Amino acid sequence: MVNGGYPATTYINTSSGYMNVGDVRYNTQMQRLEVYDGQMWLEINTSHASVGLTPDAERALDWANQKIAEEVELDRLAASNATIADLVNQKKELDDKIKMVQTLMKEEVKVGTN
Repeated sequence: MVNGGYPATTYINTSSGYMNVGDVRYNTQMQRLEVYDGQMWLEINTSHASVGLTPDAERALDWANQKIAEEVELDRLAASNATIADLVNQKKELDDKIKMVQTLMKEEVKVGTN
C-alpha cells in the first residue's frame, strides 16, 4: 500500500495512517530512498556495486589480445609475402600434428588405466 501526506515523500507500509519501523519511502525532493527507524527517516545506502577483473584475468586478456594481434600481423604479412605464407602454413600443419599426438597420448593413458 502506498500512502503519505506529501507527494514528495510517499511511503510504503502495511498499515494505513501510521509510520512503522521499516517503512520505506521515496523522497523526490532529495532523490533518494528512505527507511523509517521509529524516530526518523534515514537514507537507504544506494551506492552502486563495482565490478572489475582480477589482475590474473587482466593479464590473461592482455595475453589473448597480444596473440590475436600477432596472428593478424602474420596474416597481413603472409598476404604480401610468399615465403611468410609458406611458413605460416607449415606452422599450422605442425600445430595440427602436435594436437593429434596429444590426443593419441591422452587416449593411450585412458586405455592404459582401464
